[in-house]
Amino acid sequence: MKKLTILMISFVMFGCIAQQNTQVAVDKASTASSPNIVIFLADDQGWGDVGFNGNDILDTPNIDEVAKQGVSFDRFYVNPVCSPTRAALLTGRHSLRTGVFSVTRGGEKMKSSEITLAESLKSNGYVTGLFGKWHNGSQYPHDPNGQGFDQAIGIVDGHQTLYFDASLLNNGTYFQSEGYIADVIGDSAVNFITNNKNQPFFAYIPFNTPHGPFEVPDKYFDKYKKQGLSALDSSIYGMMENLDENVGKVLKTLDSLNLSDNTIVIFMSDNGPAFPHNNTRYNGGMKGSKGSVDEGGVRAPFFIHWPGHIEGGRVIKSIAQHIDVFPTLLSMIGIDLPQDRKIDGRNLTSLLYATTDENAWPERNLYTHHFRNTNRPDQLAIAPSPGAIRNQDWLATFDKNGSWHLYNIPDDPSQNNDLAEAETNRLQAMKDDYMTWFKDVSEGSGKPIAIEIGHKQRNLVELPANEASIFRQGIDYAHGSGWSHDWLVVKQQPANGQITWPVKIVRGGKYKLVLRYAAPESNVSSKMTIQLADKSLDITPSFPQYQPTVNKGQRRYYTDEAAELSWSELEINQLYLNESDFNLSLSFNIQGGELWIKALNIVAVD
Repeated sequence: MKKLTILMISFVMFGCIAQQNTQVAVDKASTASSPNIVIFLADDQGWGDVGFNGNDILDTPNIDEVAKQGVSFDRFYVNPVCSPTRAALLTGRHSLRTGVFSVTRGGEKMKSSEITLAESLKSNGYVTGLFGKWHNGSQYPHDPNGQGFDQAIGIVDGHQTLYFDASLLNNGTYFQSEGYIADVIGDSAVNFITNNKNQPFFAYIPFNTPHGPFEVPDKYFDKYKKQGLSALDSSIYGMMENLDENVGKVLKTLDSLNLSDNTIVIFMSDNGPAFPHNNTRYNGGMKGSKGSVDEGGVRAPFFIHWPGHIEGGRVIKSIAQHIDVFPTLLSMIGIDLPQDRKIDGRNLTSLLYATTDENAWPERNLYTHHFRNTNRPDQLAIAPSPGAIRNQDWLATFDKNGSWHLYNIPDDPSQNNDLAEAETNRLQAMKDDYMTWFKDVSEGSGKPIAIEIGHKQRNLVELPANEASIFRQGIDYAHGSGWSHDWLVVKQQPANGQITWPVKIVRGGKYKLVLRYAAPESNVSSKMTIQLADKSLDITPSFPQYQPTVNKGQRRYYTDEAAELSWSELEINQLYLNESDFNLSLSFNIQGGELWIKALNIVAVD
């Protein structure tokens, strides 16, 4: 069990004034009786995808009200993609420290030794629930239940292919949901709050919308389509309006239960807007979108409300980042930070309580980094670029091609004027700082964390296709990139390909290996080798022809995202596995047609 130790928080670097202001903030927090916490996190929502930030097309009255009644941060930054932001938000640490370096291939998995916000709160008497998209590890103990959440309803990986009547997880067990996915998430959060109204709770609500696929109920889509918007924008704005209604549903529940005055509410997004096929929409005129370290890819809405504690209606101009949420919330509640690890975030309470003049707020640098998607283990998943370093006035970006650029954001918010040549000394100092930071946070990063097998909490462990490393030829992902909804295609010739997962057997015993597959063309025979550490087994399974059914969902705008398929299952062997760490590999030499692989399931027999 993870334990929190006491840290005497010191702000000597901020001077005596900052120390006094922090003490005021802590004293304010100590007067509250364990306030509840609700965090809404949208998926692929841009800074401009909310009415409060100047979007005069989109209706988001409930989100806007959180901003108006609380405090909004004018320049709040996240990572350019999903899972790194989520890990940083929950730990107060840069994602590369946590083991998270990608969004797939196992790079989205957070170390089980990380202390999350849920674990910190749970150890201090809170009941904790997650409703929506996790994307920081699919298997226990890296899943939500293993990282401090008492209840977790939604999806654990990075993608859900169907948004209507989706198959979702409730504490590791699949169930068939009914209705639109964001509504299911909202209703589940409401039930959790209602059932736990008499004790302090943490409700983490990371919606998986407006991320694609672009499916949304008719009434939302039709509203914006009638205004002349494209099918894509009508989908995204419709998804945002639906998300806003679910935010409102939760807020109204807090009101009806007389919990609003004792609940801290946060609304934010995980990265900039996705612009498929180079489409664009309103994003404040900023350069970049999802996946970019420019302003448009990493600047996100951030609104926080706590009646009677945070003076409403203020806009904070000081820059802040996702890593600040963890230390700030713990300070507001009066919980000490873990002292056995570096917390990268800064406590924002004196800004929130207006006990510090923003002009006296210490200068800081913020850092962002983006991984490089890989299909083979010999490819470099993390490198210093793309990356960026920014402070209150300046932004320096480091492109994948190795070039640096420099912008003065207050004077040039759209990044039209590159000052790299005019400000060489300033740029060099920022470059040096960024490279020092990257070396620090990336030490030991870039290697997928092993999938643990044998925990009594999970008798079945899935080794999904997207977490496999591919060696040699004859095997590849059906849709190229290998996101979490993709599958592997094994071809006849050449047929020397191998797929490998890093595994850790935590409990020795007998396990059966079940392959989830499709053989769309004909029966497939295969010579297979199962490689387990220093021993290998040769087997010759036959895969009966199985043509999967395809459910394309109700997409309003087409992208090349994989459709939902049905899968057959074939037990290929039973093995006794001792406690150990090793790579589990499958090699194929097939005849008869293509073999599609969705996952290898490891099931405890005894």
